[in-house]
Amino acid sequence: MSAIVVTGTDTGIGKTVFSAGLVQVLKASYWKPVQAGLQEETDSQVVARLSGQPVLPEGYRLQLAASPHLAAEAEGAEIDPAILSLPDHAGPLVVEGAGGLMVPLNRTCLYLD
Repeated sequence: MSAIVVTGTDTGIGKTVFSAGLVQVLKASYWKPVQAGLQEETDSQVVARLSGQPVLPEGYRLQLAASPHLAAEAEGAEIDPAILSLPDHAGPLVVEGAGGLMVPLNRTCLYLD
């Protein structure tokens, strides 16, 4: 089965709860390529708690709760899109984006790319 990508236009609009529901219904695994903001419960932790299903490690875990490119820059890093290729995984996979499709991952690449 191909991956299902969940995206939305902003933070706090329900992507994570919706992803948890999909993960549970499909008996899928979950992957958040970029987690920006580690001060509270992360999206991966929420999905694991709500769904009881496997969660794959994030590609990037960034401290600052901001757009991925800004959060990475605050840590002196740049997100490499090559690291964010879909992981090899047997079975269904739900992938949650960081914000919407037009969110910048770095100064030259959008999530959509």
